Amino acid sequence: MLINQKDSLLLIIDVQENLTPVQESPREVINGCSTLLEVAEELKIPYIVAEQDHKIFGKTMLDLRKIIKTDNSYYEKNTFSCYKNAAIKKAVAASKRKQLIIAGLETHLCVLQTAIDFHLAGYEVFVVADSCSARSNFQNSLGLQRLTKNGIDIVSREMVLFEWMDKSGSSLFSELWEHRLR
Repeated sequence: MLINQKDSLLLIIDVQENLTPVQESPREVINGCSTLLEVAEELKIPYIVAEQDHKIFGKTMLDLRKIIKTDNSYYEKNTFSCYKNAAIKKAVAASKRKQLIIAGLETHLCVLQTAIDFHLAGYEVFVVADSCSARSNFQNSLGLQRLTKNGIDIVSREMVLFEWMDKSGSSLFSELWEHRLR
């Protein structure tokens, strides 16, 4: 199945000040999530930003906070799976979107548990591999393998962006092609 912008909701998980720097590829996650958020804003695709115990792990990284337009996009959680957080689950359901595009931290923990739970609840789930990470490459790889085994589509940021846009010729496509994807 293809990703459709009218059916998509972007879910950014735990890209936070005290968690992101200890990941295997923090800059790739920050850049990837930033690009996904910018394009979601441009295409009016709703998004949710989950924060794990922000008193411990800090706020969402500044690069992302600069893009996020409203404070009501943030949801604090103490569950590893976003699905098990009542407010996030309710916000996803209220969006009436059936496709979840998931990026963030950590691939083998919160991303994995969230993706599997939403998949089992009937959502089409896509995990953006080059916008996710873990504290070690081993954990990241193991998380991606397990997601695949559980029926979750593993995609790249570029796959998401081009499926959202559906065609070339727009100013957004030109900007992405010339500046962001090279």
